[in-house]
Amino acid sequence: MNYYYIPVILLVCFFFCDRAEAQTDFRLVTSTESFKNRMKEESDTLSSIESRFTQTKHIRLLSEKIVSSGTFSYQKPDKVCLDYQSPVKYRMILNGNTIRIDSDSKTNTFNAGSNRLMTQMSALLSACLTGNLDRLSSDYELTFKENEVQYWITVVPQGSAKAYMKCIDIFFDKKDFSVHQLKITEASDDYTEYIFSGQKKNVTFPDAKFSVK
Repeated sequence: MNYYYIPVILLVCFFFCDRAEAQTDFRLVTSTESFKNRMKEESDTLSSIESRFTQTKHIRLLSEKIVSSGTFSYQKPDKVCLDYQSPVKYRMILNGNTIRIDSDSKTNTFNAGSNRLMTQMSALLSACLTGNLDRLSSDYELTFKENEVQYWITVVPQGSAKAYMKCIDIFFDKKDFSVHQLKITEASDDYTEYIFSGQKKNVTFPDAKFSVK
C-alpha cells in the first residue's frame, strides 16, 4: 500500500457522533432482517440530506479535545460534502471515487478508485452516513443493538482496513432511521466523534456543491 494515502484515508473516515459508552440499556436486535428491511424502506425515500455537525477529536497525546463545526451535505448515490466553518474553513468533497480537499486556498484531488483500501473507505463512509449498510461487503462485521429510542450498529473491519480502523459506532433514531451520531475509533484507540443537528431531508443542491474539478 502507498502510505501517502493514509492521512487521506483517516480523514475520509473521521465524520460524525457521540460516545457509545454514554448510551445505556442497549440489547441485541432480535430480528436483523426486519431492521434491514425497514432501513431500506426509509433509504428509498431519501434523495439528499443537509445538517449541521460538531466534530470532536480525542487524541491521547493531546491534553485538549479538538472541536470543529460546519455543514454536512449528502446527495444520492455517492456525493458527500463536509464544509468546516469553525475554527478554520476547510472542505472535503467525496464524489464517486474522487475526493477533493480544499484547505488554505489550496485544492488537492485524489482518485480513490485506484487504491483498493481507499475504495473500501469511500464505500464505508457513504454507507455509514446514509444508513445504507447493505452496501458493505463481507470485509466488515456488523453488530446490531437497540434501546427504546435508538439503534446502535457497530461496524468492525475484517480486511485491510483493520490496520487503520478498530470500529465505527453508528446511532440511528428509531423514528425515521436518520443517522444522528457516529464514532470512529482508530487502531491506536484515538477516536473522532460527531453530532448532527437541524437535519433536513430531500434538499435540492446546486451542482457546484459536489464539484471535484
